[in-house]
Amino acid sequence: MLTWAWISGCATLSPGPQRENFGPFFLYSEDEEREGRETDVLGPFFTYRKDQKEKDLAFRPFFYYKKEEGKYTLLEYLYPLGKYKRTEKEVESYFMPFFSTRRDLTKPEEQKKERGFLLAFWGETETGEPYGGFFPLYGNLKKRFGKDEINFFLWPVYSDSREGENRTTTLLWPFFSYTEGGGKEGFKIWPLGGYERKENDYEKTFFLWPIFHFEKRHLNMEDPTEISAVFPLYYSSTSSKQIYRSVLWPFFNYTYNEEDHYTQWDFPWPFLQWAKGDNKSIVRFFPLYSRKQWEDRETGYILWPLYLYYRQEDEKYQIETNRYLLLSKDQTEVWKEEGKRARILRIWPLFYYGLRKEGAVQVYFPALLPFDDDGYERNWAPFLRLYEYRRNAKGEMESKFLWGFYVHRQNASRALYELSFFLTYYTAEDLFYFSLLRGLLEYRAEGEKRALRVFYSPWPIEWEQSPARTESTAGAEEFPINKTQEPEVERDFH
Repeated sequence: MLTWAWISGCATLSPGPQRENFGPFFLYSEDEEREGRETDVLGPFFTYRKDQKEKDLAFRPFFYYKKEEGKYTLLEYLYPLGKYKRTEKEVESYFMPFFSTRRDLTKPEEQKKERGFLLAFWGETETGEPYGGFFPLYGNLKKRFGKDEINFFLWPVYSDSREGENRTTTLLWPFFSYTEGGGKEGFKIWPLGGYERKENDYEKTFFLWPIFHFEKRHLNMEDPTEISAVFPLYYSSTSSKQIYRSVLWPFFNYTYNEEDHYTQWDFPWPFLQWAKGDNKSIVRFFPLYSRKQWEDRETGYILWPLYLYYRQEDEKYQIETNRYLLLSKDQTEVWKEEGKRARILRIWPLFYYGLRKEGAVQVYFPALLPFDDDGYERNWAPFLRLYEYRRNAKGEMESKFLWGFYVHRQNASRALYELSFFLTYYTAEDLFYFSLLRGLLEYRAEGEKRALRVFYSPWPIEWEQSPARTESTAGAEEFPINKTQEPEVERDFH
């Protein structure tokens, strides 16, 4: 009979909407203000939440579903492999590496339709021209990869492409190719040699790739560039405004840019580096010390990877990021005109603290994920946290330990403490409520009224604290006995 009383919830003194906490195995609560309800089963494995504005359903780590009426739909499955996302502007769907599709909803008359499954693909261009194929047997693509049209047969045996009036034919890619038309001509017999020229744009020649290279670039501009290379022994790039030389690339390098009077030496990279220019400078002695100042940005390190930093500041915005052993991070952002700031402090793998721009706060431990990603946050992170604290911009907070075994919720007028089904403590203005083992001992005080229930009795003892009955209290009815409900705590955090 005792177990039946716990589960069925015979007469109880608890106020507010229904709430059942058997955490971390089962937790159910209702929210009258938002007309919502939420359920958690087996900690973070199963979650269901719904109110007037949105709906969440999760069976972690297999899938997560979220819908915001009229604005947003998200489905993630086996994240990060699969995802479907629909917003007011676009629809995106993929399951790596088997298929992917994307549709722009802002241009319904001109949108491209792209589909793919395994090695098959098909779609339409913006003008409705169809294309498709099955790689590598046969295929025709249009308006893809920067080309107007691409055809292939038994790739890499044969392929051809068209870009405007230019056509390129390739046999046994990447060994033999020939291109002509549209002011462009060339051939390639790789790796022995090749030549390509585009009228009033560039000329390229190579021998014994990747050793000998000779190029002329930007021939249609006032400052053309000439490149000569005997890789990796020597590389030279020269124009009227910039010079770059490299010996045994990438170790020994020299750079000069006339426009910002910038000079840089690497001897050898990345161990020793020095640079100076207009509002630019670099000093590096890897791994002991580095400082790079580039206009309004500054990066550097001391005893890499022990400490690294990044700073940027202008009239409106400021950001500073400090990293320790790469994975621990302290980042601060300031919006000067708005008078707002945000901060992230991650001491990996122990602790995380986050202050958002709008004033929300999040704290949890341990912090096993060394990066910030919304998908991992929804699908994997709940398994990895023993304790979590959240507070929104209004000051309403919630903290949990062991996925709901311990719960604390509080706002300006209410406070709730729960230790699974063992203990409940609730206060709200002139109301006080306490429960031990969900009715073994239960006490409620509201104003001058008092009630006591012991051993799950359906007949609580009720009385008034003050012996004097005033005119206002003489006609007051006894406060009701809620047969199924528990303390009301607004659901502000998921």
